[in-house]
Amino acid sequence: MKKPVIGITTSYVKHNDNMEGVYIHHDYHRAVERAGGIPLLLPAVKDEEAIQRYVELCDGIIMSGGEDVDPQFFGKSPHVKIGFFRTERDEFEIRLYHYYSKTKKPIFGICRGIQLINVACGGTLLQDIPSVKDREAHLHEQTIPRPLPFHQVKLEKNSWIAGVWGKETMFVNSLHHQAIEKLGGGLVITALADDGIIEAVEGKDHPYLIAVQWHPESMSEKHPEMQELFNQLVQASKYPYNNGLETVG
Repeated sequence: MKKPVIGITTSYVKHNDNMEGVYIHHDYHRAVERAGGIPLLLPAVKDEEAIQRYVELCDGIIMSGGEDVDPQFFGKSPHVKIGFFRTERDEFEIRLYHYYSKTKKPIFGICRGIQLINVACGGTLLQDIPSVKDREAHLHEQTIPRPLPFHQVKLEKNSWIAGVWGKETMFVNSLHHQAIEKLGGGLVITALADDGIIEAVEGKDHPYLIAVQWHPESMSEKHPEMQELFNQLVQASKYPYNNGLETVG
């Protein structure tokens, strides 16, 4: 059986005044390669045919981390604490998500990816967690190196991710200041931080739609349970896409 192609969406990067391009942290493609997949970077494009070809080429897809999401896509004006966002990327990824989800092929959202998926499904975002006055939020932008676990999440019983890990709690890293506010349609919450921030969702009617708020790719080299999320993605991308969210052996 051929190795599956795993598409990974990309961020915008500006090195200096003369160099602009696309970027992805190397932890993403290394985790996919370790799992036996072929990573393929997907720069934002506008052309309809190009997006359709992305959908055809990829056996599974990762909606990756990066910039904030433009709040116009969830009906809000920019908060004073919003970070850099790139509308072109948001437009592309929302279109890509809608096309790709129709195929029922595996989708894995990471950090910004969970937020983008939620927005694409009609949900909204907290634009800056520390600024929300009606809740006592924990620190979600960790002050220690990226690969190290930072806070605990509680996994919902009978969720796919709890089944993969065989436990109800896990320590994860944390590199975000935005989070899901109103949950999008067709999604179910499968992990929460102690302060109530949504840390993982799954698709109700999609055979393999998983998204997490942390960065498992950066923990995956030293933490086998995080690598297992990529192993499962790659394995699921080899099989018919109507098998449901079951642990693939």
